[in-house]
Amino acid sequence: MKIKKRNLSSLSKTILFGSLLLTLTHLTGCNEQSTTSDASSHITRAETYAKQGQFRSAFIEVRNAIQAEPGNVDHVLRLANLYLDAGASKDAAVLLEPWFEDHKEAVTLTLARAYVSQGKHLSATETLAKFTPASESEQLEVSLIQAEALRQRGEFEEAIVLFQQLSESNPSNVDAVEGLVKSKLGAQQFDEAVKTANEWLETNEPEPVVLYWKALAQYQLGEMEQAAATLTDAVSVVPTADIFLPIRRNILTALSQVLTAQGRITEAQIYNNILAENTNTAVQEQFEAAMSAVKEGQVETAKAQLRDLLTASPDNEQIALMLGALSASTGELDEGVQLLTENLDPETASTPLIRAATVAQVDAGEREEALKTLERAIEARPNTSELLAMHGILALNIPDHHDAGIESLTKAIRLTPENTRLHLALARHFQQNDEPDQALSNLRTAFTKAPDDWITTAYYLDFLLSTEAKTEAEEIRDSLLNGYPEDRQALLLASMADARLNNQSAATERLEALVKANPDWQPGLRALASTYLRNGEKDKAVGTMVEVVRLNPNDVGPLLQTSRLYAQDRTPEDVKSWLATLGQQHSELEPLAVGLVAQINIREGNLAEASDLLKTQPDNHSFIQQTTANLLAAEARQALISEDFETARTKITEAIALQPDNINLALIPVRIAELEKGAQHARDTLRDVENTFGKQSITVRAQAGLMLRDQRPDDAIKLLSSHYEQTGDLDSLAYLVSVSQATQSEDAGQLSLEWVTKAPNSPAAHLRRGDILLQSGSQDEAADHYERVLELQDNNVTAMNNLAWILRESDRSRALKLASRAAELAPNSAAVLDTYGWILHLDGQHQAAAEQIEKALELEPDQEEIAQHLEQVRELL
Repeated sequence: MKIKKRNLSSLSKTILFGSLLLTLTHLTGCNEQSTTSDASSHITRAETYAKQGQFRSAFIEVRNAIQAEPGNVDHVLRLANLYLDAGASKDAAVLLEPWFEDHKEAVTLTLARAYVSQGKHLSATETLAKFTPASESEQLEVSLIQAEALRQRGEFEEAIVLFQQLSESNPSNVDAVEGLVKSKLGAQQFDEAVKTANEWLETNEPEPVVLYWKALAQYQLGEMEQAAATLTDAVSVVPTADIFLPIRRNILTALSQVLTAQGRITEAQIYNNILAENTNTAVQEQFEAAMSAVKEGQVETAKAQLRDLLTASPDNEQIALMLGALSASTGELDEGVQLLTENLDPETASTPLIRAATVAQVDAGEREEALKTLERAIEARPNTSELLAMHGILALNIPDHHDAGIESLTKAIRLTPENTRLHLALARHFQQNDEPDQALSNLRTAFTKAPDDWITTAYYLDFLLSTEAKTEAEEIRDSLLNGYPEDRQALLLASMADARLNNQSAATERLEALVKANPDWQPGLRALASTYLRNGEKDKAVGTMVEVVRLNPNDVGPLLQTSRLYAQDRTPEDVKSWLATLGQQHSELEPLAVGLVAQINIREGNLAEASDLLKTQPDNHSFIQQTTANLLAAEARQALISEDFETARTKITEAIALQPDNINLALIPVRIAELEKGAQHARDTLRDVENTFGKQSITVRAQAGLMLRDQRPDDAIKLLSSHYEQTGDLDSLAYLVSVSQATQSEDAGQLSLEWVTKAPNSPAAHLRRGDILLQSGSQDEAADHYERVLELQDNNVTAMNNLAWILRESDRSRALKLASRAAELAPNSAAVLDTYGWILHLDGQHQAAAEQIEKALELEPDQEEIAQHLEQVRELL
């Protein structure tokens, strides 16, 4: 068979598991297969070279023997054992893996040793499970690997017991004593580790690996002089070799660190120079330059450097993994997932890399694969709290894996009881799954452990207040005030609780004092604004939010939020005037204020007016660029309506140039292509978008939209269903519910139920669920969902209108209030005015009813139902 060549520079740098003195023994064959004279001479020379430490020549001779007899497993084993002696355990495993199925008895022990030398104890244990030792020496090797696997799993006490037994029965065995010393180091039994090494060295020849681990134990004890002396002894007994053996590198690295810690810089530099001479400094320097670029925020530069390095060193997993992590974090999911998946070994990879890989897989819609990655990592390291936490949180968000998620998070809590966020994750899950008792239990435990975990405590208080557990909420509030009387976060949470407990005066007074003492603290300002709003003091709320806006002169979010607050009960013209005044009073806010005025004009269709406003502002301001792009997109859509496709393409091209990362803008050409040239051209254009941005939920929804307009609703539903099952994307579920409802699919009800279950605080989900229930005649259930919408969004006109209609007979007074408010908020909605008018009619106010229904008919003169309502009302006048 063809053997993959490996450059010596790629040999892994793990510490030798076996003694270098066993090289000659390893070169004797296992099965003693017949050997040609040509192959035999190569093997003889390889044995001689290996005995002399001439690894390069030994590699060549064994490879020549393999070439002469490609089917001889003995030759492959000899090369694998050479790799192991040189510290190249991964190369050994790669070499042996293709031979495993057909030559289990011959290959198993060496392959298992190669795995455990890489830290892949799980693979080693799985390999040994298929092997039965045929001799005492094989049983010893199996036991040594099993003991090392226990150590790598973190089960140090068990490993110590087994290594102790092996060392006592094989007192000269280097692997046994090395494992015992390392296990005691892992258990932080540093004195015992030194004692074990000394006892062995008293009766055996000095071994570099034993001296090395003894020195590390001395270092942990702070015995710097002794550690330096031990490492110096170790250097003198490292076997001579024509390659820089990993054990030599480890000893010199440790010696340099110890000498540096002692202040013996000149001596340390000698060893640093030796290490540098035996390191590919060019690659190392380039890699370090890339890492420096990352720290400086120059991610694209770093990625370019890493790509160049990977081209030159395609087998370098460290480079591949780092490039994969960076690519995934910057949205290049295809490259990131591929690099991480191909190069990440969950058994041995660091937790940060596993996190990066699983996040990339989840972002790419590969949640099941991410879960498998974490499961393998946990199987290898079952007591790593962070891995358990990642697995638990992911599993809770994947159907049919909830029990596994709860189990992982529960174990993580046992390992790190101080991590109250794990209790929070469980509480959220239990609350979403309508298990309030379990949720409350976790929140109480978290609060007991760490009341000052403010995020968890805030969730706890919100949970109590949402479930009307008033007494317990008051107890928590008092606990915060008494336990943290000077902590502003505690005072904030207590005040917010008071506001919701209708203790408005106490809440307002405390928050005003808090803001006075912390005038630039945004959470306090926001809470005070919210309390003013609860008190009905809208102007004060707006004024307080303006202070938040002034603290964020480059962020349109707070100003947009404040504008919406100001807009309640005011006309768009009032809002535009207020924004213009705000921009004049505070020059630093002018671009944001003018940009928002322009956006209002865009929504109203006043495109020319918006354009004139934007020209008054600096064109390099990010929000002005964003708003200009929105204007160009609106102009493109306007041109599209009049079938001026050339203008539409020109406008959207300009918009995309301003916002090249805006996928919503990038999708507009798909619609242009559809209207101008048909569905196939639109699909081709959409494919171009996916090539640029990758396949995302929004592109899947765009594809489903094309299918719907192409009269293929079943295909659209199938696509959306598949995508939702793979990703759990709620926007895709929402679209799926809408499509199912529009096509009168019998699945619409179940899908809408799943949406509100997954997003219990989504007004849109409850509104859609209410509409579907109303259509099916389940008015009482529909009313519950409309009530929930109004709890979450008190000015939702649709919920008001539909709830008013449901209550028109059972609660006429409330129905009138809701319908009146809806008509006030949406005076140009024919449906809303018709509902209000009809409820007025039912209440006997026929003249007022006629006036409202007349307005509705003026807005939609072709609506027969409205005309019939008006006729019925007029008959009673």
